[in-house]
Amino acid sequence: MSPGGYLRGAAALEGPPEIVARSQTYQKSVYIAVTFLALLQLGCTLGLFLYVKMEPRCICEKECDKERLKSCEVMKETITATVKKEIQAQSARNEPYVGNAPEVSSHPRNLNHQTWPVAHLTYVNSTETSNQGIEQLFSWNDKEGWAHLQNMIYRNGTLTVLQDGYYFIYANICFRRHKAALKISQNPLQLMLYVNKLYKNGKQKTLLKGGKTEIWSNDSLYNFYSVYKGGVFKLVAGEGILIKASNTALIDLSQEATYFGAFKILDIYL
Repeated sequence: MSPGGYLRGAAALEGPPEIVARSQTYQKSVYIAVTFLALLQLGCTLGLFLYVKMEPRCICEKECDKERLKSCEVMKETITATVKKEIQAQSARNEPYVGNAPEVSSHPRNLNHQTWPVAHLTYVNSTETSNQGIEQLFSWNDKEGWAHLQNMIYRNGTLTVLQDGYYFIYANICFRRHKAALKISQNPLQLMLYVNKLYKNGKQKTLLKGGKTEIWSNDSLYNFYSVYKGGVFKLVAGEGILIKASNTALIDLSQEATYFGAFKILDIYL
């Protein structure tokens, strides 16, 4: 929206100068094509009239008339099809401009969607220790069930991107305990989730963090807590995403409960 509010002048409604220029060029091309078609029709009609006037003997020769009429019609149809094709091509190259937002790069028309970077990983096995400290989660599945991986690399707990760009990154962890499973301390539990960015030089930086301090009772049949985080971040090819958590022995192993992933979004300018 313009600083002055919603009201815009006529020039603003027409769009940027390059859009107006393309529109004028398109209108001129269509005008020339239609004019040429009209002149061709007039010439064809006039030529046929002169031929009949100059050679009356041919009037009686039906085959002669048919041949010339057929040639004229074929020529007219050919030119009409050519003009129509050019108008359609011009229309496709000059799509209408809507709104006053600047033009930005769009999804390439010839891009094979099978190469678009996307990944969804599910937690499969709690092999980490059971202390309350923060530790990286390494046991992720990238092939079975809901999990999938495309144009990205997963290795040893880290999801690595192969293309520069902005990515939506998300993660969810469910912490739970059944009364029959194990005894837990009556001390407060720090149930935390961290989404970290791994640089190519090995350094890490926390992108997202969430959690809660819980006091779970051994008298309760179920104890449960879920934390989800997501956001858009710029990544460079070769950088990775990894997940850290506390109390890893309490993590729910269901594929719909504990997971993380990322996918590249269309190019944007921030």
